Amino acid sequence: MPNHAAHTMVFIICVLIIMVLYSAVFPETVDCTGRGEGLAKGLVDDSIETERVEREQSNRKKTIVISFAGDCTIGTDENFPYEGSFTHRLVTENNDFGYFFSNVLPVFEKDDLTLVNLETTLTRSKFRIPKKFNFKGDPSYTGILKAGSIEMVNISNNHIYDYGREGFMDTLAALRRAEIQVCGESNIAFYRAKGITIACMGYTGWDDSVMEHVERDIDYARSRADLVVVSFHWGTERSNYPNSLQIRLGRFCVDRGADIVVGHHPHVIQGIEKYRDRYIVYSLGNFCFGGNRNPSDKDTFIFQNYFTLVDGKVVSSEERIIPCSVSSVPHANDYRPTILEGTDGERVLSRIYKYSDRLEHGISG
Repeated sequence: MPNHAAHTMVFIICVLIIMVLYSAVFPETVDCTGRGEGLAKGLVDDSIETERVEREQSNRKKTIVISFAGDCTIGTDENFPYEGSFTHRLVTENNDFGYFFSNVLPVFEKDDLTLVNLETTLTRSKFRIPKKFNFKGDPSYTGILKAGSIEMVNISNNHIYDYGREGFMDTLAALRRAEIQVCGESNIAFYRAKGITIACMGYTGWDDSVMEHVERDIDYARSRADLVVVSFHWGTERSNYPNSLQIRLGRFCVDRGADIVVGHHPHVIQGIEKYRDRYIVYSLGNFCFGGNRNPSDKDTFIFQNYFTLVDGKVVSSEERIIPCSVSSVPHANDYRPTILEGTDGERVLSRIYKYSDRLEHGISG
């Protein structure tokens, strides 16, 4: 028994010695494994948190692209010769509504909103207001706008009442049936894109008396929308430079809270200002214009405003100018606006920068 007890004691002592020696040689084995698991878990948690923050920031940050183009008379004056008219062209193209905006559709269908000036009535009324030119198209011509991915039109201009109150109401009814948004003539359009609310309003700017109305509308829109757009029918026909009233009205709108001001009516292009980090596009010129079978100046452009918003607030406003012609052929108006590239595109851009250079806050190339 004594020998057996001694052997047991020796065995226990050896085991203890081995354990002590193992701990000395590998002191961090158990602990290191524990810390490694904690570190990996921490890295995973950090990655998830980073992804969450980035996702939240992405959801908070939005880029909205709005395209603007000028006077669109999708119709004609019944007193114009039929041959070469807008109506004749439509028949020639087998009544294909998609023909007219087909060359700019790749631009319009990729933006968040397209706004043009609708300088015509859409009516079958025969009651012409006594004036030099009376424009109208069939109410079905809203299909031309739809085919061109045009979601909104301004109707405040000097042709919307060419066929009196009846023509005006017919136009509104046709646009609403087609679900095309309308701004102007006391209509403020609210349009939603990517969770952002865009308010658009339109006016004729013939004198200062419009300021009170504009101020009230901008204040109203500003309280309900993230972006505020003002469209003006104004200026002097055939002049490439804005008059003092245009400049005064444009800057007034920005001062009151407009995020962009765009203009039309002169039938030619004018310069662009960036005033208080907001664009004033004084004249976009003609675009799809059935009011002239062969205008001497066919240059025009699409103005795109890229708005970056964070939490619904504009943090940057940048532009893209796309030079165009009102026609796809140089010798006549085929009522098919076409993007200009190469030397023709550079020529139109040079004109815009030249007209802008004379403005206090004019943009430069």
